[in-house]
Amino acid sequence: MDEKARLKRLGIGAAATLVLTILAAIVFGSIAVPLALAVGLGATLLLGGGLAKK
Repeated sequence: MDEKARLKRLGIGAAATLVLTILAAIVFGSIAVPLALAVGLGATLLLGGGLAKK
Protein backbone atom coordinates (compact mmCIF):
# COMPACT_ATOMS: atom_id res chain seq x y z
CA MET A 1 0.00 0.00 0.00
CA ASP A 2 1.48 3.35 -0.95
CA GLU A 3 1.70 6.38 1.32
CA LYS A 4 -1.12 8.27 -0.41
CA ALA A 5 -3.60 5.43 0.14
CA ARG A 6 -2.45 5.06 3.75
CA LEU A 7 -2.99 8.77 4.46
CA LYS A 8 -6.41 8.61 2.79
CA ARG A 9 -7.44 5.74 5.07
CA LEU A 10 -6.07 7.62 8.08
CA GLY A 11 -8.17 10.66 7.16
CA ILE A 12 -11.31 8.62 6.64
CA GLY A 13 -10.72 6.80 9.92
CA ALA A 14 -10.17 10.07 11.79
CA ALA A 15 -13.37 11.55 10.38
CA ALA A 16 -15.36 8.43 11.24
CA THR A 17 -13.89 8.45 14.76
CA LEU A 18 -14.91 12.08 15.22
CA VAL A 19 -18.48 11.38 14.09
CA LEU A 20 -18.69 8.25 16.27
CA THR A 21 -17.42 10.18 19.29
CA ILE A 22 -19.93 13.01 18.83
CA LEU A 23 -22.82 10.57 18.41
CA ALA A 24 -21.72 8.57 21.46
CA ALA A 25 -21.55 11.74 23.55
CA ILE A 26 -25.02 12.82 22.45
CA VAL A 27 -26.67 9.43 22.94
CA PHE A 28 -24.82 7.98 25.94
CA GLY A 29 -23.23 11.00 27.61
CA SER A 30 -19.61 11.69 28.41
CA ILE A 31 -18.92 8.21 29.79
CA ALA A 32 -18.99 6.75 26.26
CA VAL A 33 -16.50 9.21 24.75
CA PRO A 34 -13.29 7.32 25.74
CA LEU A 35 -14.78 4.06 24.51
CA ALA A 36 -15.78 5.63 21.19
CA LEU A 37 -12.28 7.06 20.75
CA ALA A 38 -10.68 3.71 21.51
CA VAL A 39 -12.94 1.83 19.09
CA GLY A 40 -12.40 4.41 16.34
CA LEU A 41 -8.63 4.43 16.74
CA GLY A 42 -8.47 0.65 16.86
CA ALA A 43 -10.58 0.29 13.73
CA THR A 44 -8.45 2.85 11.90
CA LEU A 45 -5.24 1.05 12.78
CA LEU A 46 -6.64 -2.38 11.94
CA LEU A 47 -7.76 -1.16 8.53
CA GLY A 48 -4.23 -0.04 7.72
CA GLY A 49 -4.60 3.66 8.38
CA GLY A 50 -1.57 3.94 10.62
CA LEU A 51 1.50 5.86 9.55
CA ALA A 52 3.99 3.04 10.14
CA LYS A 53 5.30 1.17 7.13
CA LYS A 54 4.40 -2.50 6.88
